[in-house]
Amino acid sequence: MGSTDFDPDPLLVYGDALAELVPGERALAAVVTKPSIGVDPPLPPDEGPHEYTAGSVAAGVVGAVLSPSLPGAMFPWWLLFGRSAAGTPASTAAASRRACTGSATVLLVVTDTTLRLFEPRDSAHFIFEPGKDYGPAAQRLRPLWETPLPTVRSARVGWYRLHPCRLTIEFTDGSWTAFASLFEMGRRKARTAVRALS
Repeated sequence: MGSTDFDPDPLLVYGDALAELVPGERALAAVVTKPSIGVDPPLPPDEGPHEYTAGSVAAGVVGAVLSPSLPGAMFPWWLLFGRSAAGTPASTAAASRRACTGSATVLLVVTDTTLRLFEPRDSAHFIFEPGKDYGPAAQRLRPLWETPLPTVRSARVGWYRLHPCRLTIEFTDGSWTAFASLFEMGRRKARTAVRALS
């Protein structure tokens, strides 16, 4: 058994599990991260189209400040973290945000055909012991969401508000979503996903 790794490569940690869960696909990059903190676009799937733009954000913020009956508590949240995603309730970004509901940590995986999100169900992504039996793949990773790579328009990483390292993924329908985790996804790891998506 090898030495314990406190900053393991997610591809090394979950490579075997991914090969079992997505046979026929080759994993190009994997990062452990979190859905970015911030103001989400409208997510309910039964609502009509609603564009979440800079103008609508500004109007909502002003309205919240001027009218205490509106959710003014969102103003400091928006001020500190900005938007976490944008798009209509039927957009690709909204679907990815809905899929992450209730999952504090996600494993973002880019394969040769698909962008995937999983929920890690063990602690191996944080403390990895080579040679240890972590159990069946289905018990280690819970599939949350997926989209074909052609639906991804671009990806970038950079500093945004209080996020020193935020991974933003834009889709071909014009929507986008972001991921950030100060302790789990630094710039080096985030850039592996950007390169795989480019």
